[in-house]
Amino acid sequence: MNLKGIGDLMKQAQRMQAEMERLQEAAGVQRVEGSAGGGMVTAVANGRGELLSVRIDPEAAAEDREMLQDLIVAAANDALRKARELMTREMGQMVGGLGLPPGMFGPGT
Repeated sequence: MNLKGIGDLMKQAQRMQAEMERLQEAAGVQRVEGSAGGGMVTAVANGRGELLSVRIDPEAAAEDREMLQDLIVAAANDALRKARELMTREMGQMVGGLGLPPGMFGPGT
């Protein structure tokens, strides 16, 4: 590889790093919602996969405690799965825009 090729590769790496930083920043403000028990428990996460809130229907709170705990876990896992899917889509768009080979950063990218 010649010096021009190395320089081009470095520029592409810098563009990718800047795009990753932009993507991480944008992911922090995007919200996804997961639910369980027919909406009795709802969890909200951001695109970074951070759980932000949990809402519990008052009727669910009156139910048995173990069931409520299971619903909370299920809703949180649903929200976090959606957050991962969101990031996978965003990464796929970023990779596509940089002209890198598909799948370079895992399935769906």
